[in-house]
Amino acid sequence: MSRVTTILRKKFIFIFSVFLLFHLCLPPNSQALTLQEERELGEKILLEVKKRWPILQESSVNEYIRGIGKGIVKSIGPQPFDYQFYIINSPEVNAFAVPGGKVFLHSGLILLVENEDELAGVIAHEIGHVVARHIAKRGEKAKKVTLAALGAILAGIFLGGQAASAIATTTVAASETALLKYSREDEEEADYLGLKFMNQAGYDRWGMVTMLKKMRRMQGPASGDPPAYLMTHPALEERAADLEIQMARFPKEKESQKTTGNLKRIQTKLVVEERDVVRSVTFFENWVKRTPDEPEALFGLGLAQKRMGGLDRAIESFLRAASLAPQDGEILRELGITHFLKANLADAQKYLERARFLSPLDPLVYFHLGRVYSEQKLTDEALQALLRARDLNPNLSAIHYHLGMAYGAKNMLGQAYQSFGYYYKAIGDHKTALAHFRKALPYFSEHAPERRTIQKEIQELSPQKKEPR
Repeated sequence: MSRVTTILRKKFIFIFSVFLLFHLCLPPNSQALTLQEERELGEKILLEVKKRWPILQESSVNEYIRGIGKGIVKSIGPQPFDYQFYIINSPEVNAFAVPGGKVFLHSGLILLVENEDELAGVIAHEIGHVVARHIAKRGEKAKKVTLAALGAILAGIFLGGQAASAIATTTVAASETALLKYSREDEEEADYLGLKFMNQAGYDRWGMVTMLKKMRRMQGPASGDPPAYLMTHPALEERAADLEIQMARFPKEKESQKTTGNLKRIQTKLVVEERDVVRSVTFFENWVKRTPDEPEALFGLGLAQKRMGGLDRAIESFLRAASLAPQDGEILRELGITHFLKANLADAQKYLERARFLSPLDPLVYFHLGRVYSEQKLTDEALQALLRARDLNPNLSAIHYHLGMAYGAKNMLGQAYQSFGYYYKAIGDHKTALAHFRKALPYFSEHAPERRTIQKEIQELSPQKKEPR
């Protein structure tokens, strides 16, 4: 079997799984998903995605994408869903949205864009699918399947290969395979809504057109594998042509001034995250050779060297970058982190405190500063820094672990166990999380707000007697 065929089959399997989730999670005889059912289905899909693909944890990259997405959603007006945005660490060019307002972008797609307008075009299109409730409206096709069968089917689908194909063919009739892709009408409506949302949010609508044409060129005769986006979003060529014709009717807008963050910095980090360390080091070394006074190239080189374990070389690169961009708090943060990894606590504290001054809303600055303080037995300072990091980014699981350690050092055992509970819950170890929440409960009085919060966590994590059919 050719590599292209294998990749196409894998993409088919993923799309198939999304729609199977839709089929299998509906109550019988429903005409469409209710809003609550959409939310529940979105959560089920999110759990499966997290099991099968690495979700990028780099906070600043996530905040950048979230900022674009939330800005677009805000321009639409009140929505029934709390939209969430995730980055899958994969070189594939793809993006998709699922019921309940969850939008996923592959890092390969983010690296492909040339400006924020193009990225906003992709995100706006995906939001269009959710707003139009394209999956929810297929509710009349639902089937009766037990949760046990659902688990078996999902296991087969996400394992891939012949087992998944066999399960697929015995589960859904061939006549229903049209449901495995968005229709041409769905795509056109999502395009129309996406253009509308982009305009309302202040982006140049031509960004959607140029992005579609760019992805279409990737499928040219000389290309290898087509972008995964073509599997999840049909009729790309026709849609790009239609959009270009529609946009030609309007005068060319001035270049968009809308920016949520530093796209170049985001792409630098994604190169480091996505590629193997040797390739990323080579990439940035070549960049530095071409432009030796470019701080972004030196910053990327430092990140890649740090990831490779060359801490001394990374410190040298970060120092050169900081000398060229002394007000860049992120460079100083990474310089401080690298010194911390070498156990140079005094230098780590110096650079991280400078980074805190320049980037007062960066949760990673406070997180690593808290760790530096902990290593120096400065427990009060450590606790204060870690709490600030948690307030800025409660989704960073490692914060909860180190908070538990800091609380334990101060003999605040209830808070320590509670923090460990959140940590293990975040990493998916619900059994250990439940044990820590139960240990935390006796340390809080009957009327303490922490007790009610912990009781709710215990209730949610406790095994159910029997799952409903």
